[in-house]
Amino acid sequence: MDREGIERHNFPTGRRGYEREAVDAHLRRVADEFEALRDRAQQLPTPPPLSAGTSEQVRVILEAAERSAADLRAKAAEEAGAHVTRVGDAAQDMLARLGDLERELGGLMEALRRGGDRLTEGLAELQAQAAGAAPEPAIAPAEPLAGANGDADETGARLIALNMALGGTPREETARYLAEHFSLADAEALLDDVYARADR
Repeated sequence: MDREGIERHNFPTGRRGYEREAVDAHLRRVADEFEALRDRAQQLPTPPPLSAGTSEQVRVILEAAERSAADLRAKAAEEAGAHVTRVGDAAQDMLARLGDLERELGGLMEALRRGGDRLTEGLAELQAQAAGAAPEPAIAPAEPLAGANGDADETGARLIALNMALGGTPREETARYLAEHFSLADAEALLDDVYARADR
């Protein structure tokens, strides 16, 4: 629609129509307003293309995604570092405990060695006493000592009792064996001394 189309004069006429000049004036005003509106519309700034807005949205989305990825990487690195620290601390604790166990084991071995040395010394002492009292004492005879009496009898019984005690024989069983094969003045005192030496 333009001015010429608005102000056209070839309208059909009737016998009783509007006043021609009034109609023309009204149409001119309508045409003027139409042209003014068209001019103002042409002066308005051109809106940005839809693609520009879309590109901006895509950029914002990408930036947000990159920030999220960076946050995830930072969090993962932090958690990994904390895990490594915990593992290192646990390893240090295990090493410290192993060191303590090694020291305790060393102490036990030393105590066992000293105990073995004392037992060896005690056995050597008893063997020396037996050698001074009887020419050929037996450490663990299977049969009774024929003709053994007095100090020799007690010395042989002491050696046998010590051997049985060191071998883990219960005291009651050792006492029965001594009662069957030896005549001792005080078997209980002998057993007390022997088992005290074996347990030292």
